[in-house]
Amino acid sequence: MARMPGADYRPVVNVHKNGVLEHRGLVLHVQDGTGSPYGWFNQTSSQASSDFWVGTGGTIEQYCDTGVDYAFAQAAGNPYYASVETEGRPDTALTAEQLEGVAHIYAWGHSAFGWPLAVVDSTTEHGFTYHGVGGEAWGNHPDCPGDLRKAQRSAVIARAKEIVGTTSGGGSVSLAHVVAAARKDPGAAQGHTTHRSEVLVVERALQAEGLLAAQWVDGSFGTKTVTAYAALQRRYGFSGADADGIPGRTSLTRLGAAHGFTVTA
Repeated sequence: MARMPGADYRPVVNVHKNGVLEHRGLVLHVQDGTGSPYGWFNQTSSQASSDFWVGTGGTIEQYCDTGVDYAFAQAAGNPYYASVETEGRPDTALTAEQLEGVAHIYAWGHSAFGWPLAVVDSTTEHGFTYHGVGGEAWGNHPDCPGDLRKAQRSAVIARAKEIVGTTSGGGSVSLAHVVAAARKDPGAAQGHTTHRSEVLVVERALQAEGLLAAQWVDGSFGTKTVTAYAALQRRYGFSGADADGIPGRTSLTRLGAAHGFTVTA
């Protein structure tokens, strides 16, 4: 299940199950109203919904499994882009709290699905686009989300970059070295490190994901780091023995793509 940590998950009836065809990015919408739209989205007669909603105070609600199901937000664009409704009117800007909330959604989508950290004005390019660009095919809403909010997309992406830590990424990590550290460090003496520099790259990425406290970013793939990596694996949809905290190529490559490092053998 692709559920964003920190969002209030409130599934609604207006979703197309197993309908996602591609994860191109996120579409910014404006609610043109106030208060949670959950009740409206949960009525079959409304034929309306979105993946996410962010209130003016920064509250985030998620209404469907963004990984496989799509919401009824932008008509022909639904199978290709996730959507975020934002509380308020087209002639008002996102509040600071809303901008932070949308940035966290985008950072999560970047990590979960590889959404590029880029602003686009397109119905086909991958990145952060907006509802009105889709014209009639996307429901004919030229004023959604409004010029002020459209202009704030650059600030959202800048903040998302800070959240995922791409500005401090880079380098390469050996899968074999990281696995060796994950197997050896937990049972070794306190402070023992195996392939410290590569483990630090992974730990910084886990910290940026909100899974590892700064005090444990020390180059030792100890029990705290194993626990954090297991949480990441579960976030990516793994379970059982595939979520034991020992890095695998798929999860480590995905983490690297989100945080600016490459994975070698």
